[in-house]
Amino acid sequence: MSMKNIAAMMLSFSACANASSYDSVKHIEFSYTVDNHKDYFFQDSHRYSKQPTLESPSNRYAVYLQEPELTIADPELPKYLQVQDGKDWDYLMGQTYTILGLSVATVGLMTLLPESITKWDEESRDLSKLGSKWVDNVKAGPVWDRDEHFLNYVMHPYFGGVYYTAARHAGFNEFESFLYSATMSTFFWEYGVEAFAEVPSWQDLFITPFFGAVVGEVMFETEQEIIASGGEVMGSKRMGDVSLFFLNPVGHIHGWVTDAWGGSAELQFNNSPWFGNYEAASFAMDAGASYDRQFYGVELKIGF
Repeated sequence: MSMKNIAAMMLSFSACANASSYDSVKHIEFSYTVDNHKDYFFQDSHRYSKQPTLESPSNRYAVYLQEPELTIADPELPKYLQVQDGKDWDYLMGQTYTILGLSVATVGLMTLLPESITKWDEESRDLSKLGSKWVDNVKAGPVWDRDEHFLNYVMHPYFGGVYYTAARHAGFNEFESFLYSATMSTFFWEYGVEAFAEVPSWQDLFITPFFGAVVGEVMFETEQEIIASGGEVMGSKRMGDVSLFFLNPVGHIHGWVTDAWGGSAELQFNNSPWFGNYEAASFAMDAGASYDRQFYGVELKIGF
């Protein structure tokens, strides 16, 4: 046998032996170790935490996805339903301006009511010489008036309570709110607006601030209870809204006007005839108006 044939046979036996060694199935095992000593790590805004499990001793850690918690805050109540943490003089002054406007509107409404209700005769409804009538009425009072019991013993305590709740919402305590109610009912209304039409009365001077403080605190506490119950009365949201309005009408109207308007207002008293406006005074006297040396007025500046 030649050397070439012998070498070819040896190569063939070697190739068969190597091929047969790869025909058997071998078990290949891979292992790795995770080097992570932290309790968790962050990826793509999600937190992955490792927790020990009891099901499998070999599986010491489990990886799970923890979604971020979604917190939905309750909408903030409007300011007229809130009680200020401290004494908010600006808010109280804003409500006082609103009371002034409502008082002027109330006087205008009372001039349209029959004399049997308001006890205002034709002379009291006369708008000429308001300054002299105010002086005469203040000097003549106080007296025991002839108003209807509904006005004296229902409406006056209610309006005293309205003054009281305005101060309570501005962050003032019970006694301070009583002083505000007494000041507004006595000097602003009884010796102020109403004195232009009638003589101040004993009933109004006593009943409005004192009974008003009691009624006002009941109104205030009732309002807070309704708010705490979700603004419902007897399961009705509409009835709750109506009740909240009448328990704090000044705050509601002030809030509505402020939100709708967004301007500013400045109020000041003035005793200069015709507010010092020479052209307006000349025009009025040329039109036949009489000159009254006693002048008391209110100047309201509104900005937009």
